[in-house]
Amino acid sequence: MNATWNSIKQNKPAIFDWLVFTISLLLGLIFPQLKDLTASTSFSGWMLAGLVLYLIGLWVKHRPVYYRLAIQGRQQKHPALLLFLIIGHWLIMLAAVVIAEEASRHIVGLPPVPKDHPTSGWQVFINIAVSIIATWFAFRPGGKSKKILTEKYLFTRELVGDILLITAVSMLSFVFWENSILSAMAHMRMDSFGDICLLFIFLCFVYMLFYLPLRYLYLIEDQPGKAWRRLVLIFLLILIRGLFEALRF
Repeated sequence: MNATWNSIKQNKPAIFDWLVFTISLLLGLIFPQLKDLTASTSFSGWMLAGLVLYLIGLWVKHRPVYYRLAIQGRQQKHPALLLFLIIGHWLIMLAAVVIAEEASRHIVGLPPVPKDHPTSGWQVFINIAVSIIATWFAFRPGGKSKKILTEKYLFTRELVGDILLITAVSMLSFVFWENSILSAMAHMRMDSFGDICLLFIFLCFVYMLFYLPLRYLYLIEDQPGKAWRRLVLIFLLILIRGLFEALRF
């Protein structure tokens, strides 16, 4: 049993990646009507739910991860692409906050903003501030714990964080890929080899910008070689699926 749990802990980043890919794929297959999600009134609520689950998951998982790194005596090394990850994460959070604004206003009892009404400076400031705080949640350094935490507490807390993050990142990936990037592929030019190469480069950049930042707490414990091979494989599967969707149109 201990050997099985140790194996799961060592392969947790891989489990996270494949579960997110599978759940996001299943959401598109089980709920095909959600392909029109961006045009529906539930889109804002969907994004708000994903954002809230993601932030709670970050807060819950952060402590066990950095506590484990401290106990193991491992230095908290940051990826070489840290600035890129921070910028990408901020952009994702900003987009999520803007989209979730309508549902947020409804929850607190504020009237919706008229579509023909110009965005106020306070709205822009609040959206930017919330997205910065959300980014800090993910990339804040881990402090030294002043008390010894039990294995059971760490296990339970990290398990809850993993479940929340897998659920939230799957929802966000479904929204960004199913309803945005992959749908847009159907309207992109693929008349020549050059068009296909440009499309591949564009999608590769977007994938790194919109997925890697969301898995940061797994990235800092992942083995670089295995991580990149796995992420390339998942990206190719996403690309192939997107090409099939584009060819259908």
